[in-house]
Amino acid sequence: MAEKAKELFCEKNGKLNYWHTILTGFGFLASSIAWAIYDPYITKILNHLLGDSPTVAAWSAKLNESLPFLARFAAAQGEDVTLAGGGITLVPLFIGIIMTFDNIFGVIFQPTFGKLSDRCHSRLGKRRPFITFGAPVCALLFALIPLCALRGSLPLTMLCIILFVFVMSLWRAPVVALMPDLTPPALRSEGNAIINLMGGLGSLIGMVAGTIVTLVYTAATGIEVNSANEERTYPYVFLIGSVVMVVGMLVVLLKVKEPDSRLTVVADQNMAMDAAARRAAEKEAKRREKAERRAQKLSRAERKSLIFMLMGLFFLFCGSNAIQTFFSLFAAEILHMETSQATILMAIFAVCSAAAALPAGKLGKKFGRKKTILGGLAIFILAFVVFFSIFSVLISQDGFNISSFNSTNKVYTSVVDQVDTYNDEHALKDDALIEMDGYIAYLNGGLTGEEAAKYAAFDEEITAEGYDFGAVVRAANAQFGLQLTEADRGRALEAVNSSLNDVIDILKILIYPVLVLAGAANMFITVNTLPLVLEIGGVEKVGTFTGYYYTATFSAQIASPIVYGVVAMLSGTYLSLFYYSPIAFVISVLCILFVRHGEAVPQEIVDKVEMENAD
Repeated sequence: MAEKAKELFCEKNGKLNYWHTILTGFGFLASSIAWAIYDPYITKILNHLLGDSPTVAAWSAKLNESLPFLARFAAAQGEDVTLAGGGITLVPLFIGIIMTFDNIFGVIFQPTFGKLSDRCHSRLGKRRPFITFGAPVCALLFALIPLCALRGSLPLTMLCIILFVFVMSLWRAPVVALMPDLTPPALRSEGNAIINLMGGLGSLIGMVAGTIVTLVYTAATGIEVNSANEERTYPYVFLIGSVVMVVGMLVVLLKVKEPDSRLTVVADQNMAMDAAARRAAEKEAKRREKAERRAQKLSRAERKSLIFMLMGLFFLFCGSNAIQTFFSLFAAEILHMETSQATILMAIFAVCSAAAALPAGKLGKKFGRKKTILGGLAIFILAFVVFFSIFSVLISQDGFNISSFNSTNKVYTSVVDQVDTYNDEHALKDDALIEMDGYIAYLNGGLTGEEAAKYAAFDEEITAEGYDFGAVVRAANAQFGLQLTEADRGRALEAVNSSLNDVIDILKILIYPVLVLAGAANMFITVNTLPLVLEIGGVEKVGTFTGYYYTATFSAQIASPIVYGVVAMLSGTYLSLFYYSPIAFVISVLCILFVRHGEAVPQEIVDKVEMENAD
């Protein structure tokens, strides 16, 4: 009987070794905290530096003269187009371009470094050399970014950002490939669930780092939280990220046992008695390794599965990236929510995703990765369709169609924006703050005394600034068959407010179960896609196929913000998110249906075959 194969690091008695998998996940945790801090803080840093740049201001003025239609495109993506003399400012555009560097570098460099790690022969194994070098260098560059920004140096800040995202692309594919290297194919979906949980933990630490630093900073200085200059806290936030990156690297270096990848070469070298023989042995070992890789080329059917899977991933991430990028704008426009409320909704989505991570891995193992992925996509699509269908029924009951709802809603939110702006200007005077319901009551003669005086001050201010209430009156007359004049703007605003709120109050409740389902569905998909792609490639090409995986996903993350920006611009509403993303998901489903490879062979079957061959 054949000797039983030696267990891998993340395996114990044919099952997943959870503790060892957690240790392996510290590498992904290290990269996740960096991106959790990078995305929100770098945009603020760039906004400040680019906004103060005379060159950018001059280019913005020139652009407004030459291409005024670009202002509509920027507005469709939620950019502030009130700067640069009432036209478009290049600041958001440059921020958007810079914020795609990480994805562009990922597409270009990650497959290359994935292949290099496949062929790496070192005492530390294939992947750990890249992590051991990349994480500390990234930690140093990461800590330097806010320091350069505080000096007001845009060139130095950009240099640090570019170097940071480049070095991150150096070790991203190896760190993701580490778990599959150390885990049997049948256990990789479960292992990937643990890795995603570790990544989520890193993201969570990054999200709360700013709050922790602000509280410590204000306690130490005696400055009130609302008065603190948050830019002064940036270096400490980035320092937390840098420290966690180094700690994650040390855990992987000291606690994760990756096999010495030199052994295949060293075994032959040790048999040689002289230098010439050793060189010949080394060449022979490398020749044999190349021959093995050539022998492992994909069949035509496997290539077809790989291509369709990568296409499916592209459209999947096109849909999901649009949600992540534009959801807060959808929540503000359609649900009339503040950014903080929209963030809570996305937190619910993230928590449900995390809770579904382990079940998703087990489902992938039991029913198959492809079926689990398709099931997740079906749930995603169903959640969107149900939300959009109920929305359509609700607005039809109030006499709206999609177009009239959007136009009426825009008119209403323009008044809400006036109220919000007024409150921002009077934030330190509690008795001066106003509400929409109170303003409607004032316009209809329902207030007296000090309350009436407060709203009269607001009404006089926006009237003096030239706000056009005629749009509100025209919308009410057109939608509800009224015959009001501008003197009746209170009645017009009341009719619009009441009708819209009837719909929005229900949508605010409905969005919660939609996000719960979507969060779980998201993890059903995420946990199983990477192992499926890696299984098509085989054990010796894990790094290469990890690179392919991220090429597909990063390409989508580069393309989707631009494509959906055009969709939002043409439709004039972020409600279009609820048909853009489902369409992308449907295309993804159609692609994945053609995938015929990538399922893991259950370990018990492997053991049975080995025993039969031994007999």
